[in-house]
Amino acid sequence: MSRKITVSGVGCCLVDRLYNHVSFASEAFAPFLTRTRGDGGLTPGQLVFKEEFDRFAGVDFLQALPQLTDGRQAETMNIGGPCIVALIHAAQLSGDAAVCRFYGCHGGDDDGRFLRSALKKTPVDMAAFRLEKGDVTASTIVLSDPDYDNGNGERAFINTIGASWNYRPDEPDDAFFASDVTVFGGTALVPQIHDSLTELLDAAKTNGCFTIVNTVFDFRNEKAYPDRKWPLGKSDDSYRMIDLLIADHEEALRLSGKKSTAEALEFFRLNGIGTAVVTNGAHDVCLYSSGKRFAEVETALPVSEAVTEELKEKNRGDTTGCGDNFAGGVIASVIAQLGQGRKQLDLVEACRWGVVSGGFTCFYPGGTWFEKYPGEKRGLLIPYYEKYLKQTGHAK
Repeated sequence: MSRKITVSGVGCCLVDRLYNHVSFASEAFAPFLTRTRGDGGLTPGQLVFKEEFDRFAGVDFLQALPQLTDGRQAETMNIGGPCIVALIHAAQLSGDAAVCRFYGCHGGDDDGRFLRSALKKTPVDMAAFRLEKGDVTASTIVLSDPDYDNGNGERAFINTIGASWNYRPDEPDDAFFASDVTVFGGTALVPQIHDSLTELLDAAKTNGCFTIVNTVFDFRNEKAYPDRKWPLGKSDDSYRMIDLLIADHEEALRLSGKKSTAEALEFFRLNGIGTAVVTNGAHDVCLYSSGKRFAEVETALPVSEAVTEELKEKNRGDTTGCGDNFAGGVIASVIAQLGQGRKQLDLVEACRWGVVSGGFTCFYPGGTWFEKYPGEKRGLLIPYYEKYLKQTGHAK
């Protein structure tokens, strides 16, 4: 009989405003493209702080926005952030098999009120999501070009950290560290948490937690160390306390200081990470496990053909939140496997759920899907999962 798994996450939760059909190849976009690493310009697939963009461009981003978007309004306002979006998706897939809790803060502005209201419609426990008075809520403007990379799509992100600057590493409580699984998601956008990852991961491991880190583009350290690898916490000791790392291609290269995915995975292996997964948009997912919490494996998995074909047929797609939902699908599988009492988990199975979860995100704007009833999203994903099993030769 399966047991209920407790999952606690800390990290990025913010308001996303999505502007779709922004051409990164347009004349309007060209003056704002980055020239050197960390200079504050826009780069497809990467994130920049609004304050740094303002300095780079010599104009407030909100004044430049109508030029970038041809004067259009945001298509969608949604819950965003690598931690909360992943937790919401994991909770939706897991149903009664898990209790998922989020730790973080928001401002007392309209965005904060929007988040509080929207989050009530999700199955994540938000009791530890507190108000930071006198500050604005973290937010991101997402510029999406669905035609970029031969139609695979990409986004550029302009972020305001706001209240998240003030969220402290002593705020996750005893219940956080008593969880079966702890998730540190997009902590580069919660600076005090990110800088304390070594200590927080150590506390989680000391308490026997299964530790997961899913990353986000770290503009703060990109600016500070454009020619060096990004730090993760106080030192590389953080890596040996991570049971599962999920990063995209660019983040893996910058964290490791290497020039290829293979080299990055070797860096993670040598620094003691038990398991690492590197996504790369519409390209293969690369993964390995050294045989600790997951059974030993090293392989690559393709994206979902069923999703790709459907996107082509219906000429639609927005990649916002794909990586976050990929992480959520993996976490949901970890929850299911831990609940079954497995001694070693199956990483390929977890990544199957990640692949179809990330792919399905292209069918709706923004990262968060609001269910009409419990189990709705899992029911919609199962046909894609079954097709993916056939695609990869693992049909049951």
